[in-house]
Amino acid sequence: MWGTMGIEFDEVAAARLAACLTEVALRLRASGAGRRARAETALQDFHGAYARLFAAACTVESEDRGRLTRALEDLTVQLHVVTRQADEERRRLEAHTAWQHRERERDHALVAVGAPLGPALDWASAAWDPEPSDAPVLPTPVSAAFRARSRQRSSGGGGSTAGRSGADPRRLRQFSGSAGAQDAATEQDLHRVRNAWAGFTDRCGWVPVDEATLLAGFGDYLAENVEDTAWVGRIASAFTAAGSGVSLADGVLDVAGASTLPAGLQRLFDPAATSAEVAAAWSVLGLSEHDLRALPLTTTLQIANLDGVPAAARDIASRAVLQAALGNPERVYRMLGLPYTYGAVTVDEFRQQVAALWKGVRRADRLAQGLDAPTAAVAQVVGFGASDGALVAAVSLGDLDTASNVTVNVPGATTTLDSTDGQVRAAKDLAHAAARLAPASSFAVVSWIGYRAPELVEVPAQRRAIVGGAALASFLDGVHDSRDGNAPGRLTVLGHSYGSAVAVEAAAQTRYRIDAVVTYGSVGFTDDTRPEHLNVGAVFATEGDRDHTARLGRIGRTDPRDLPGVHVFSAEAGPGTEAVTGHDMYPSTGVGYLSPDATAQRHIAEIIATGRPG
Repeated sequence: MWGTMGIEFDEVAAARLAACLTEVALRLRASGAGRRARAETALQDFHGAYARLFAAACTVESEDRGRLTRALEDLTVQLHVVTRQADEERRRLEAHTAWQHRERERDHALVAVGAPLGPALDWASAAWDPEPSDAPVLPTPVSAAFRARSRQRSSGGGGSTAGRSGADPRRLRQFSGSAGAQDAATEQDLHRVRNAWAGFTDRCGWVPVDEATLLAGFGDYLAENVEDTAWVGRIASAFTAAGSGVSLADGVLDVAGASTLPAGLQRLFDPAATSAEVAAAWSVLGLSEHDLRALPLTTTLQIANLDGVPAAARDIASRAVLQAALGNPERVYRMLGLPYTYGAVTVDEFRQQVAALWKGVRRADRLAQGLDAPTAAVAQVVGFGASDGALVAAVSLGDLDTASNVTVNVPGATTTLDSTDGQVRAAKDLAHAAARLAPASSFAVVSWIGYRAPELVEVPAQRRAIVGGAALASFLDGVHDSRDGNAPGRLTVLGHSYGSAVAVEAAAQTRYRIDAVVTYGSVGFTDDTRPEHLNVGAVFATEGDRDHTARLGRIGRTDPRDLPGVHVFSAEAGPGTEAVTGHDMYPSTGVGYLSPDATAQRHIAEIIATGRPG
């Protein structure tokens, strides 16, 4: 403050800052041993590039803590110096003011005694009361300087799996927890120093400040500490998710630990990449099952819906997202962007459909155990996400990565994930029927609910078919590309009702030839669609006499059975089989197109197994 002696320096503010700096420096210095011990414990069973990154980060933290402590202590010494200088300047000012007062009194006395004695008195006063110095004491400029260093938390491997790291996640969590508590206390110390420094600069303007980077550097040091603890916590979560005692690819830890995408994953997630480019990028990554389980949910969600990624990997990713949606539906709902999509399913509908999908997946897992050898006894979830505001997914019965015979079934209007249970039951019966006809083949039958099916009023329009067809074409090409040259011997696409319009749109866009497209209960083809326009070996069609819905849905479209080149087969009763009784694919009552005792189902199974109806 401004005092009677004319300098702006508040000893109380300076003393308060000095005491605060001393206390904080002591605490920082004392905390080093405990943090070092916890780091050494965390490094037990920690190996690989990430162990080296962790050790290097701990070294930088320790060195910066020492530098910060010395900076605080050095500032304390400077405060003592300027406090002494302020005292000297005030004493000089006091002395000079007192002398000036005495000088004025002597001047009055000289006037009183007269001129003859003036010179003698002047000489005497100068001899025994000389004028104090009029040169001010200049304060030494204060320098509050400290800059924290950044710490590397990425292997820099670009997503490569050439390097792997392992750790005990329990020890990492212990470090993260204790370091986090220490950082919280250090944050309080930083606030105290900031407040004390603000008081000093506000009340001690007499002291110039050359550099004032200490507070910003202190904050940066603490921010690096906080990021370290969060980073270690994320790494621990990755190891926990992957399973006990496993090592993880450094590229995976780059994603899980630092929440950044290395170059390899950036190439994988390039929106412009074809399924062939995705497959090539995936092959370079070489991620293991444990690596996949360790990835953060945002990355897992992308992999689940990436055509060109092997089905086994998509299954792991899709199930992880499904589990997350069951546990925290609101979070996954937001991650899928559904709150911001016009006409999207509501949160309540989302919960209902997630539960239905989970029920269908569990049904698929059980049904897979009854698949006929050599078909693999597995079910795979090969996609789970959102499209056009709807929740979409795909489930394969049989191994989509190895099956010699692949079938993709596309459902019709109003279909949602609520129908998953019935879809996979129809797939199981279809796979069983085809396996009886080609016992040497292995099968995968995919229930592809991968587009937003139209409401009934939307059926006359083609928009949902165009969007769904593009997605289906990508999926079908991805099946080929993900198998690394081991393409299935036969690929058949089935389209029920509006699903036939989707299937035909896809068949016009695929890079790889489809062996057969089968429409049943079709809403028809657009007038400019002909079998010769499609990248398909053969087109088949059937419709039941009692399927009145299909006829209503064909307004503005052509019945595929009327087109030259389309092979028509019966859906009516035959020896040992029954006629369909309506429009449904797989009803709980009556006979649907894929009911196990339906004539249509038998012929479709024959097309799948042999390429033609019997």
